[in-house]
Parts: sequence; structure tokens; C-alpha cells
Amino acid sequence: MSFIKKPDGKFTTEDKIKMFQQMGTVGAVIAVVFVILIESGIAGDKTPLAEMGLTAMIVVLAVSLIGSMYFKRKL
Repeated sequence: MSFIKKPDGKFTTEDKIKMFQQMGTVGAVIAVVFVILIESGIAGDKTPLAEMGLTAMIVVLAVSLIGSMYFKRKL
């Protein structure tokens, strides 16, 4: 799926907002998977690794929220 709708290849503000929102959606789904792995005990001895992944997804969610709000303000 292409984000760029213009023939000159430039991202519009709407394209940037859409990218940040989709990044947040994917990050949220992956974070839920990590929480399920940790809380159900499926991760086992890989729990520290799953916790690091969860922390990374929290950072992704924060960045996507900030980016989306920043570009929405520019509209």
C-alpha cells in the first residue's frame, strides 16, 4: 500500500498523519502480544526479552502519538 498519492513523490501532511497512526496501531497490537506472552507465562525464560520488547513498543506508541499530534496541528 502506497502512502504517496502525488506524482511528484512528496508526502502530504495527511500522508504523514496516516503513517504515524498506522505505526501506532501496529505498535499497540505488538504491545498487546507482549503483554499476553508475559502475563500468561508463555515467554518462560525469555521474559526479560519480552519486557524489553514491550518497553520498545511503548516508545513507538509515544513517538507515533507525538508525531500524529504534531502534523494534525499543522493542518
